[in-house]
Amino acid sequence: MGITGRWIPRTLRGRTATNPAAQLERKVGRGIAVLVPVFAVIGTVVLFSGEGPSTAAARAVCVVVLLSTIPVGLWWWVHGRDVVRMPGWFVFYADVGVATVLLTFAQRGLALHATGLFAVIGIYIAYFSSKSVLRAHSGFVSVVIVAFAVAAAFEGTHSSLSIVAQALVVLVVANSVLVFRAVIKAQLELAITDSLTGLLNRRGFEIRIERMLLEAKPGESVTVFVVDLDRFKFVNDTCGHAAGDAVLRSTAYRLANAVPEGSCVARTGGEEFTIAVLMEPSDVLTLADSISGSLSESTDEISITGSVGAAMISVDKWKARTPSDGSEMVHAVLLKADNAMYEAKRAGGDQAKVFGA
Repeated sequence: MGITGRWIPRTLRGRTATNPAAQLERKVGRGIAVLVPVFAVIGTVVLFSGEGPSTAAARAVCVVVLLSTIPVGLWWWVHGRDVVRMPGWFVFYADVGVATVLLTFAQRGLALHATGLFAVIGIYIAYFSSKSVLRAHSGFVSVVIVAFAVAAAFEGTHSSLSIVAQALVVLVVANSVLVFRAVIKAQLELAITDSLTGLLNRRGFEIRIERMLLEAKPGESVTVFVVDLDRFKFVNDTCGHAAGDAVLRSTAYRLANAVPEGSCVARTGGEEFTIAVLMEPSDVLTLADSISGSLSESTDEISITGSVGAAMISVDKWKARTPSDGSEMVHAVLLKADNAMYEAKRAGGDQAKVFGA
């Protein structure tokens, strides 16, 4: 069985091999790579200002931190496209690095004002890391802001009320990401979730399979299963769309329970579902048959069957790719699985086929 090159499955029509979601995450990674040296530029300007480091030791510390942004920025430029979560070392480096540079400032009032930079770090953590990491960041930042406010008050160059006002402003700005993270996550969930079944939609599947491949170990394989319900149009035409929707919800539940924990299950078309599983190639046909068998039960009021197609993608080959080639490989494996599914459908349906087997 092979790809003819003349037919494109309906789930892939009108689409390029480039994954918009993956492109977005790569842009975020590259954005951090650009942002790191921008912080260095700000620090360099302060370094030569009258309110910057006033002693040789303070200037030396500031220079060391600023120079460290070069390798860190290069790391993000090279590896940013493969980062699923912001590494803990980088959050520590960013928070401690900024705080260290601010400590070298001769004027604590300027340091307090500059703590607003922590808000930029928090925005990226909100998108790229966990809630616990974001809370730790906010706690550290709050302590730093309060400490600089107290130090600025002892300087006596500004009124106590103005220092309190400035401290409250930067505290609110720096910690606002805690509130907005929930909104960001809710919006992201809505964007990648199928409203009828609660499964991932096509965009969510694209994001999840790329993350699955990124997190997989060398030598492993990911298998993609495409499941299409047989004669589903007949169910809608004879029983009504409400009954059809109930069948789709039931199918989603059964598919989610038919595959190992940690698998990706999505509804990618009207009656088409796509699954990605990290598994041994020798077990693919067995799981494909299990998926096919899970679609119907003897007690069902509306009996439904499905055609299942499967194809595999090598983690090693995928990780050796360029960004565009990686999306092309995912596109190709979906096409192979879809072809295998249609082979099962042409054979009468209610069965499973593995591409190339």
